[in-house]
Amino acid sequence: MIVDLARATSASLAALPAEAVVVVGSGAAGMALALALEDAGRPVVLVESGGDPRDAAGIDSRAGLNDGVVVGQAYRGLAGARARVLGGATQLWHGQCTRMHPLDLAPRDWVRGSGWPLGYGELAAWYPAAERWFGLTGRGYGADRWREHPGVVPLPWRADRLLPDFTEYTPQPFLGTAHGRRLERSTTTTVLSHATVTRVLLRSGDGPSSGMAVGVQVSAMDGRRHEVLGGAVVLAAGAIENARILMLSDPAGTGLGSGREHTGRFLQDHPVVDLLELDPTDPAGLQDRTAHLYRGGTRLWPKVRLAPDAQEAERLLDANAVVVHEHDDAAMDAARRLVGGLRRRSLPAGWPADVRASVGAVGPLLRAAYRRRFRGLSAGRPATRTVLQVWLEQEPDANSRLRLGAGLDPLGLPVAEVDWRVGPAELRTSRVLARWVAEDLQAHGLATVTELPAMTDDEAWRATVVDAYHPSGTTRMSSSPVDGVVDADGRVHGVERLFVAGSSVFPVAGYANPTLTIVALALRLADHLVRSVPSLGGQVERAVRPS
Repeated sequence: MIVDLARATSASLAALPAEAVVVVGSGAAGMALALALEDAGRPVVLVESGGDPRDAAGIDSRAGLNDGVVVGQAYRGLAGARARVLGGATQLWHGQCTRMHPLDLAPRDWVRGSGWPLGYGELAAWYPAAERWFGLTGRGYGADRWREHPGVVPLPWRADRLLPDFTEYTPQPFLGTAHGRRLERSTTTTVLSHATVTRVLLRSGDGPSSGMAVGVQVSAMDGRRHEVLGGAVVLAAGAIENARILMLSDPAGTGLGSGREHTGRFLQDHPVVDLLELDPTDPAGLQDRTAHLYRGGTRLWPKVRLAPDAQEAERLLDANAVVVHEHDDAAMDAARRLVGGLRRRSLPAGWPADVRASVGAVGPLLRAAYRRRFRGLSAGRPATRTVLQVWLEQEPDANSRLRLGAGLDPLGLPVAEVDWRVGPAELRTSRVLARWVAEDLQAHGLATVTELPAMTDDEAWRATVVDAYHPSGTTRMSSSPVDGVVDADGRVHGVERLFVAGSSVFPVAGYANPTLTIVALALRLADHLVRSVPSLGGQVERAVRPS
């Protein structure tokens, strides 16, 4: 069932199951975790700062809770990567899924701070379940996917340097929309909506470095605060908010657990930068080989990535690249916004104007539908500009971080201050990858290439690079609290029954779109909780009262 905190009473909150797992955040990590626990018969309280995805006014009214300060390198993800709504940031994304690679989890002597405390096999064992959860085919993300499109000739990459790469789109990216009805009807999971978590509650007498979590404090927008108690607490509110909640839970503003000094540090994203402009010799042919492909309800995006041996030989980070075909077509853009709004069950602001503008897109839409249905190809509109865009892994940097800032949010709590840093390893990797792609395209007569300023001018590169709205690493996973915040199971070092889920636990984020890995780890955590965390029944000890 779904309970709105604005209409809840202290008595009704106290009646929630004392043994429930309290999951904070209903995005990819929180939703997958909660539903997996429900499937296992485990009671869950899913605490969400927002509400119904169809309530655009309600979503806008809570946007101020994502306010913060950016210092240093511009960072879009502070506000743009977050949504206070059932489904969280999945109500914003397009649904691209892919797996991380074995090298991403391995210690690499040329990548500072690299290595996960669990082997790739332990993560890979959960990818099939995550792919089923998202309705994906499970047929991989490499060269074999070209077999599904025999009419398209793959680009001829030099295999010792470059490899084919794909992302596959989930057919239902908006998890709040997809699972809202199930949650409304659930008798095992209680969604507490419009409830913003302001701190983790520890057992009376516990300090910030150790102890046991027994619940969370939640706040309504009018300032009323309540306690929600349970048998375990899982923070699944995103990489920025997970770290911020841990900081807010510590009077010193540092974090919780024996590795709390690492909280907020090692902030990573996927730096994205345009480096080349392409003039294809066969524009339509290049577009068919590099734009979206469709087959049997499946959508793929073909890309190219650095070969592992080349990364090691050249001491590069992991990275891939896409060919982006830019279009200046207001009618099609309006139609696309309308379709996206309908899928979310929430029409965009200004939709009447979009309806009028999209009339001019009827012909192109019919052509696009024919190409998609009968040829498995994208719309095929002539591009106004074609560029090579590189997506990068980041080298972990303790000074790339978030802190509690001096400003206050609408609840009177310190906002997040983000200091995102991009280093020379990212800059060098992007240029090597772009140069190799250019050499292959030109060697086969597929395009002439013009280097953009970011290819040769370091200042232009830093002015051009942007984040991909994929924050990660702020509560990094480690074998020891000397190196991170949580252990290989996501438990906060030194604090019993307090766990963190989501991309904030990634020690190194690779370049892969993170959501499939987020869900794989969430399903793994659900299994761990079912097996390892005993039911506490009515024996939950009273929490520390907020000061």
